[in-house]
Amino acid sequence: MRMPAALSTLALLGLFLLPAAAQAQEEKLKVQVEVVLVSRKGTEVDPPQLQKMKETFQRQNFNFTSFKRLSQQTLEVGSKDATEVKLPNGANASLKLLRMQGDTATLRVEVPQGGGMDVELGRQGSVYQNVGKHVGGELILVLSSPPAK
Repeated sequence: MRMPAALSTLALLGLFLLPAAAQAQEEKLKVQVEVVLVSRKGTEVDPPQLQKMKETFQRQNFNFTSFKRLSQQTLEVGSKDATEVKLPNGANASLKLLRMQGDTATLRVEVPQGGGMDVELGRQGSVYQNVGKHVGGELILVLSSPPAK
């Protein structure tokens, strides 16, 4: 009659192991990532959706006059391994999900020669992160929630 005792011990072990297994499961978040070249050469805003970014920069006294999207992709960013973003200047930026709390995600953004920074991303709006120089301007990483389909 040792069988029931062994089963109950296994059941208790299962109760203790379940929370650890649940915590070990990786959190993931879809993030729209754009790489935008901003400069003071010309007045191009391409595509026109970048006009909102230009207005935001002007309000904050960043006097860039040209905004050009170089790439746009939706990435799945996880909490275990960093997700790499290739930049046109040959460097890479990396994104890692630190935590999800309500409608806000905290991401770690690592950039070449710039160290890392934690940013908060909500369901609306965008986060802008300078990720280096490129052809007479600055590369800006624009992070936002993907548009609903």
